Amino acid sequence: MEFWNKNKNANKLRVIKTARNKNSINEAANQGLKPLLKILVPSSKIRSSYAVIQNKTTGQIEVTSDVRTFYELLENPDWETAINWSEYYPYNFASPFAAYLIPNDIQIGERVFIEDLIEDYVGATLDQSSHRRLESSEAIWNGEDLVIQYNPKIDLSSFVG
Repeated sequence: MEFWNKNKNANKLRVIKTARNKNSINEAANQGLKPLLKILVPSSKIRSSYAVIQNKTTGQIEVTSDVRTFYELLENPDWETAINWSEYYPYNFASPFAAYLIPNDIQIGERVFIEDLIEDYVGATLDQSSHRRLESSEAIWNGEDLVIQYNPKIDLSSFVG
């Protein structure tokens, strides 16, 4: 769990696990859990910034996400910008889908804790326009789906420094 993910099941709710590949989904189904399948859809709000600086003589590179480091390196005439500031989605999942593993005895209206969110919610903003995903959250079972209880006023952390 990343330092900005504040959700640590403080309310001691039942934990809903997530399976992220076919074999683990089938294994959970064989154990009597109901896989609630979801497509992974990367959010355009989740991103990291980087730049690549290259030594003109040796060809070695430095990768940075810190603007201060970027300008410090460029103060040295031996270094130049190889790739200017760019953004990318910083997460990589092996499968394009995943499933929440729903217990058979879950009750409609039951509040649970999802320790590995499938959906992307912004969990942290870091200075220099970097945004990280929220890893875990409480949710409420409505009989068909888990309704994520995301509240940016509580779940979103901002870091500057």
